[in-house]
Order: sequence, then C-alpha cells, then structure tokens
Amino acid sequence: MICNRSTLFRYDNQGKLRQTWRVGLELPAYPLTGLAVRRGIQQPELWISTDGAGTLIWDGRVFRQWVPASTPLRKVTALLPLPDGKMLVGTLNAGVYMTDTRQFALFRHELKDAEVTALAQGITSEEVWIGTRNQGLWLWRAGTLVHFLSALPDPQVLSIFGSGAGVWVGTVNGVAEFMNGQFRRRFAEGVFAASLAESAGTLWISTIDQGTLAVDLKAHTPRPSAGITTGEHNALRTVALLPAARGVLALAESNIRELPSGMDVLAPNSIGLTNGHITALNVDSQRRLWVGYFDRGLDLLADEPGAAVRHLEDDVLFCVNRIKADSTNSRVYVATANGLVLFDSSGKPRQVLRASDGLISSHVTDVLSLQTQQSEPTTVVATNSGLTFVNGSTVSSVYAFQGLVNNHVYTLAQTGNVLLAGTLGGVSLLKNSLVQNSLTTANSNLSQNWITGSVAVGDDIYLGTYGSGVVRLTSRFDVQSFREFDNVRIEINPNAMLVTKRGVYAGTAGQGLAFLPTGHERWRFWKGGLPSANVTALATDGDNLYIGTDNGLVRIPEREITL
Repeated sequence: MICNRSTLFRYDNQGKLRQTWRVGLELPAYPLTGLAVRRGIQQPELWISTDGAGTLIWDGRVFRQWVPASTPLRKVTALLPLPDGKMLVGTLNAGVYMTDTRQFALFRHELKDAEVTALAQGITSEEVWIGTRNQGLWLWRAGTLVHFLSALPDPQVLSIFGSGAGVWVGTVNGVAEFMNGQFRRRFAEGVFAASLAESAGTLWISTIDQGTLAVDLKAHTPRPSAGITTGEHNALRTVALLPAARGVLALAESNIRELPSGMDVLAPNSIGLTNGHITALNVDSQRRLWVGYFDRGLDLLADEPGAAVRHLEDDVLFCVNRIKADSTNSRVYVATANGLVLFDSSGKPRQVLRASDGLISSHVTDVLSLQTQQSEPTTVVATNSGLTFVNGSTVSSVYAFQGLVNNHVYTLAQTGNVLLAGTLGGVSLLKNSLVQNSLTTANSNLSQNWITGSVAVGDDIYLGTYGSGVVRLTSRFDVQSFREFDNVRIEINPNAMLVTKRGVYAGTAGQGLAFLPTGHERWRFWKGGLPSANVTALATDGDNLYIGTDNGLVRIPEREITL
C-alpha cells in the first residue's frame, strides 16, 4: 500500500496497481497523512491516518473508521505500532495517545498538548522517539521520559528514523544523531530535513528546496552530497523515504524511485499538476485552466485532450494569491506575494509590477479591472499595505492615512460606481479612488472585521469572513447575515468565492464547499468528491466547477452540486 495526501494505492508483489481509493470519494474528504501496519494481533491491519477524520483501518477486505469523540484527536499526524499490538497515535496539537481500538488513553501526561510531528522506534522496540513542532524531541525508554532540546539544530522536528545503527532526527535546520539514547553529533546544518532513511551507512534526506541529499555517516564530518536529480528536471522533490533491499525508496510527487540507482519503480500518480496545495484558479477566454500554488508558482493547462501541463515558477511567480482574466484586453493578472504579473493572450508573462514600479507594496492579494466612464479601465491592485490605482501611466495609492479602514486588503469587488475593499479590519467603500464610508463591527451588523472574499451579484455583494461565514451587503449597504452561519465558526478562505447563474459558492476551511442557490436564502454544504474539506480556490468554465483544495484539484459538472 502507498498513499499520498489524496489517494491510497494497492499494488501486488509484481508492482501492478490493483486498487485505488480516492479522498472525498471512497475515503473521507480529509487528507491522508500516513500509513502503519498493526501487528501482534490475529490478523495484521493497515492503519491510515487522516487530517481530520481520525484513522481508517483496512483488514484486507473492508475499511472501518475509528473517529475519536474529541475533534482535536481526529487530526492524526503520526502512527507507531507497538510489538504488543497497541498503536501510538500522534496528533496535531493534542499530544500522544495509545489504543488497542477498545480503549484510548493519553500516553504520557507530559505530552498532553504536544504538537506531534513524528513517532519512531529506536534501536530496540522498547524505545519510542517523539518529535514535536516546537518542543523538540522526547525519548520514552525503560519507563522514563527524557527531553532533548538544546542538542537539536532546531526545536521544530520534522522527521525521525531509527535502525540498529542509531537514531537520526531531522529538523528545519539540520540533523541530529543519537546512539544508545545519547546525543552524538549534528550535521547537515541549514538543511530542511523533511524525511530521513538510512541504508548501508548512508543517510538519505529529502528536503523542500535542495532535492534528495545523501550523507556518508562513516565520514568524520558528514556532509550532504549534491541533490539527486530527475535527469531532465530539477532536483528530485521527495515526499517520503523508505528503506529497501538495495537502498531506499523515494516517494516523489509523481513516482517512486529507487536510490541510489535512480530507477523508477512505480508511478502512482500521473495527474500532471505540480503540487496539491492550490490557492488560486481561473479559466480564461480560451478555456485554459490557470492553477496557482501556495509555494510552487503556476500551472497552465490548455483545453486540449492530452495537452501537457506548462509550469511557471521564479522569484516572482512563487506564492500565488489570485488569478484574474480580463476579457477586455485578453490579459491575465496573477497576484503573488512578490508582485503582479501580467500575461498576454498567448499565456506569456509580459510585465511585472512591484513596489519599485509604483505599487504601494509588492505583496499583491487581489486585482480588479474597475469599469469607469474613462476610455481605459483602471486597474486596482490590493496589497498588504493599501490600494494602488493604475490608469495608463498614472499611478496613485490609497491607504489608512486617506481613510482606508485597514491597510491589509484581501479582496476587491465592484457594484455600480462603488469599489469595495475587504480588509483585515472591515470594509471600505470608494468612489473615484476616494474612501466614502467604512463598515466594521462597531458601526454595522458585521460580526467579523476580517473580510477574506467578495463577489458581486446584481447590486448586492456577498462577503466572505474569517469566522462568520458569508454575509450579504445590500445595495443600501446594509449587512445581512444568514442563519447557517449563526453561532458557529466558519472561515471562508481568501478569495475562495465564485458566482455563476446557478448561485454563489464559497470555499470554507474545513466544511467543504458552501453553496447558496439562486433565489434561495439557505446555504448548503457539500463535500462529495472533494480531496479535502479545506476548499481554497474556485473557478468555472460555464459548465464545470473547478474546486481547488489544500490537497488537490477536482472538476465537477456544476449540475452535480445537489441542493
């Protein structure tokens, strides 16, 4: 069995794919976080941890789901099977627990609120190593709990690997080596050690930005070698490492490779997209799909069967916040944390605007082509420091000093001749680049000041908030709430809103897709087929919805979104 965050694969001994289970379809709509085999019982079981749905257990025939009553215990980050048939369960922020499926108990009181990142056995089965996000490393041995902090290159532990030769602990700033429960040495300083595996005296380290590195442990001063590459592409981006008979297996984003030979073993995922954490989507006038990522730039998919994915990534096209297509000039605007990139009709970047080019800040969160009576529309750029208006060669900015309710603007919308700017501190309404009024929790029915998204529907504007779901701003600028969001905390993700003829859609941070059908006053929530309940981006081509999540992308005919 092999899994990534969105799919579980079953292969036979000859490497042939036999079954596939997808998150949001055959499996719950929560990302998969790991696998472990529980032994010491009559029939071994495969445990699959999830980020929100507890643990799935596969007995070789059917799945059953084990869901703790407490919500924090459902976010499982690590599993460790023990020789006696019990399982250690590490959670995102509720510590470590032990279970035999009949009882579920806290493993150690000292670890009650630990943010667990990794669990591993050491040289013996009696050693349990526990890595945390901010409290360093713990060792449970012979009934004693030992804490290691200063010995580590960084308190944030990412990975642990134990074998008969020793234990290695990967952090965000290097690796620490332990022998017989004692700290020995540090090496690979500055390396983001996301995953580790040791084989024949070589420690393999998968990183985020340097590929997969090899360290000769026999050296007096171990140093990482150059990254293992894919040949024609960049350094191999490995998700996980696993010891194998002839080295280690590296699970990459699209295949499994044997190291050090570099041979491809399996290709479990041929989706073609660069990454799974999607932050922006758009379908342009040529029906090309633009996919922006949290930290991997941009993919461009042509509307042709079998067309290759075109990937763009550089110092500016890195953290993508928003993608907007402007049909009036066939441009596509890509807002990033490092500037605004303007693409022409052929999909080529033609211009980059940053603070040095007149923007009030290079961190761009949204962009809007403001329709006015002027010969050319004005481009409004939202940033974390205010608004910039670009009209031909004229550039001007508005920020808190000129009355903007808050400098950090997340979203833009237009109704009539009014520009709405949703910010961290409320809503500002502007005409002719001047602030006319602002709405906050102090002077309106807003229950949250943090406005994350907005879409215009006729004379009304629907506002997404961080904590109170969606509210409606009427043509008279009255704020109206919806019953579905009362007395419950629901976060709408930044700019994850969309309006079609069928209704208004909003992407939530945990409740899936929120949908208000046209002519109705009641919101529905939909998770069917989603790879994650954390919906981060939305787009439409007129017939289909493209739904981006923190765990991949799905395309669903809009008619299938049931009322």
